Amino acid sequence: MALNRLQPVSLSWLDPLILLGAIALFFLGLGDFPLYEPHEGHFAGVAREMMLRGDWLTPHLNGAPYLNKPPLLYWAIALSYSTFGINEFAARLPLALGGIWGVFMVWQWGRDLGSAATGRVAALMLASACGWFIFSHQLLIDLLLSSLLMTAYYCLWKLVLFPRNWLYGLGFWGLLGLIVLAKGPFMLVFPVIALLVMSLIYSPGRIWQGLTPSLGIPLFLLLIVPWAIAIERANPGFWQYFIANENLERLADRRYPPDYAVSQISALGYLGMTLVWALPWSLVLPQTLVHTWVSLQQSRQEQASGLMLLAMTALLPVLLFLPISSRLIYYSLPSLPPLILLTALWWTGGQARRGVAMAGGRTLAAVTLMAAGVAVVLARWQLLDQLEVDLGQMEFLAWPIALSFGIGALLAGGLLLRRQPLPGWLTLVLGMAIAYYFIIQGFSAFAEIRSSQPLISQAEAELPESTLWVFEGSRELGAAGAMSFYLNPDGERFPEFPTLDDGWVWGQGDRAYRIVYVLSDAGESRSLPIFPGPSPRYQISDAELQAFWQSDRPVVFVTDFLRDPNDPNDPLTRNLPDNAGDPLLVIGPRYLYGNPAAR
Repeated sequence: MALNRLQPVSLSWLDPLILLGAIALFFLGLGDFPLYEPHEGHFAGVAREMMLRGDWLTPHLNGAPYLNKPPLLYWAIALSYSTFGINEFAARLPLALGGIWGVFMVWQWGRDLGSAATGRVAALMLASACGWFIFSHQLLIDLLLSSLLMTAYYCLWKLVLFPRNWLYGLGFWGLLGLIVLAKGPFMLVFPVIALLVMSLIYSPGRIWQGLTPSLGIPLFLLLIVPWAIAIERANPGFWQYFIANENLERLADRRYPPDYAVSQISALGYLGMTLVWALPWSLVLPQTLVHTWVSLQQSRQEQASGLMLLAMTALLPVLLFLPISSRLIYYSLPSLPPLILLTALWWTGGQARRGVAMAGGRTLAAVTLMAAGVAVVLARWQLLDQLEVDLGQMEFLAWPIALSFGIGALLAGGLLLRRQPLPGWLTLVLGMAIAYYFIIQGFSAFAEIRSSQPLISQAEAELPESTLWVFEGSRELGAAGAMSFYLNPDGERFPEFPTLDDGWVWGQGDRAYRIVYVLSDAGESRSLPIFPGPSPRYQISDAELQAFWQSDRPVVFVTDFLRDPNDPNDPLTRNLPDNAGDPLLVIGPRYLYGNPAAR
């Protein structure tokens, strides 16, 4: 079915209402649960140390340079801290704003390419998509990257339509710079492929004219070159390390240390998780694909160019990472905004609003949604009990999550059968919103497993401030960063102390903060990163641990929370200090031991 010619779409009171509803989802429970480890401890910890040290150039974690990521997300979190204080809400706020920006982009592009209804449907579809919601509440770069890529694609589409409008060209170049600052130069592969394909189809000269390279290239270089030069001067060897170890070796699955293994996934699992991140809207993926193909054949050039670009950019993250064994579970997140927008175009049928009304597609979508709703409720009611699956602390939340989604999907399917697609869409969005409320409660319930905050909060109430903390280590240093975060979020001022005790490092001026020592020889699965420059102060050998343990200073030792309890080669006692005794405190998978002075 063809889309109509592009026409300006006026705003109505529904648009701000829809956008406010989407925004509310991103702020739902944003600061209600502690930092998850290791990933949130990494990003929140680096940004905190930027604030405490006054060093916005070299990222530090646990008191030492941490050089595996570009700075954009660190900077954004540090700016948030400067406004709202150092806490979980402020740490996650930049990602929530990045998610909101992505919603705004699909709203605007939907209005331009389809209708006012398309923009509204796309906005709430993306806000309620499983992956978009979850990763706006978990500190990782990929959601921010996804919104930047979607904005770059929009500017590229506008360049195809309006090559004389130099603002879109400058916007495209500026976004390329931000993409490099977000995740490095290798991420330019996505917009560059999109640019090359669109140039081949719609005249290279026409698009190159719109890009205004005489202004755009200097803007791109201005955004990245000062930082690129400064970071190398401050940390000689940074670029060699970053390009080789963090990119080329990662692609070959030979990066050291292999601390990403916990998020690594098979090719089939990667495809499956892409569909999970797009839930519940991936349930109508067949209709979306058919509608996109038919519309490409029948639409005018201005719409066809937009559909082509959306279809291509939805496929790129899947196709490029599928053959790479080091793919991670969330690498397909940039596919979500373009895929969701294509789904919204099917749901509303463009300006004609006949997409859902096509009998075959409508009926299949209704049956699929109702079947999914019934399946989720039955799985919770019968299957998990029969298989004796232990949901642990999520047991009390499984029912409301299953019922929220199940009832929403059943009602949405019924409304589609009655040819009421927009009420059906809104019902499903509301069902997902209620489910997400309970998922946030689940994040809090899992805090004892995925966060050190409960253990540190309870232990610090009993231990003196002079206590030295030692961590066995884990798959990523972010876990130690989170422990430092909770031991001493804002640091302390020591105006009369020229030197610091072990376990403290200087920040800016007379401010200091606590760090956590980490065993340097705790086993292959706990290998520490080797960045350019001197060895970090937080490293401690087994012999040094024993010396501290036998001293008069209170010392505690925390075990690895990611240890496999079924691995006979890695027992809990593997790295314990001599005469550790019984644990002082056990919370979830973390065991805290104390030396005689701590006891």
